[in-house]
Amino acid sequence: MIRTGYLRWEIDVADAHCASDPYSREVVFLARPTHRVVRVRTTNHADAAARFVRGEASYDSVLKTLDPKRGEIDLTIPDVGPRHFRYSESDRRTMLRYWMEKLQREVTAFAHEVVARAASFTQLVIASQGLRAGYAKLVESEIFRVIEGKSQPQPTSDEPVRIDAADYQVGVPELVAAELVRDVVEPKEFHEFCQFDCLTVRNGDKYYRIPRRTHGLIEVWDVATKRALCRLCVVFQDPGMPPSDEVVMKYLLAKHQPDLLWQTGVRFAPPKGRFEVTPPRRWSVD
Repeated sequence: MIRTGYLRWEIDVADAHCASDPYSREVVFLARPTHRVVRVRTTNHADAAARFVRGEASYDSVLKTLDPKRGEIDLTIPDVGPRHFRYSESDRRTMLRYWMEKLQREVTAFAHEVVARAASFTQLVIASQGLRAGYAKLVESEIFRVIEGKSQPQPTSDEPVRIDAADYQVGVPELVAAELVRDVVEPKEFHEFCQFDCLTVRNGDKYYRIPRRTHGLIEVWDVATKRALCRLCVVFQDPGMPPSDEVVMKYLLAKHQPDLLWQTGVRFAPPKGRFEVTPPRRWSVD
């Protein structure tokens, strides 16, 4: 399961012999919503009351919104796909790198298709191109986890999930982003995130400590000596990205693409002291 805003998706990937061509195989990508129906409680009553107070509407418009059932909208989320990718078995055996590049392109295209479908529900996905590009990367990562057998899709539930549109409008995207952290990281890493507002990732001979702060500096520590090496400043193009979404993006870079992290990050002087497995309750990254 992976999130794109308020929507959760179960990714199915099948690889089987092609029925119409005995020398080919076919990969089928399918994204199913975890909950088929999303019930959104609208802000009609509050909006009508505000218009009445301003003298822009009659009290009748307020009374019409008192019924709680009238203040809810059911959104039915369709599947995305299936998307078919046919390839030659000989390519996979003799030209593995070429086949992997083709598979990567298909996975990337399908991931953007999933995010585009999610973005069509404007009540459920944050209106930010930067975040949507980040969500596509997360969907892409989840597809490969399913292919490798590290993630198992669950059945789609017919039980509706409820969302309050008022909460969405007052800035709860950061809460949604925090739940995305839970989906991406390990349980012990999520415990650190909850307790200390940071994530510590080990990759090779380095620790990367990522704070939950907008444009927070990533501390880099040497595993063997427990000495600080430097701090990296990585700024994403979207200025309105919630801090927890920044944590997810930096976590994925530190875990899977540390070279890219070093290439794009601006280096600053290292913090003082020695590395602590349990970070202090209040720790500085300035």
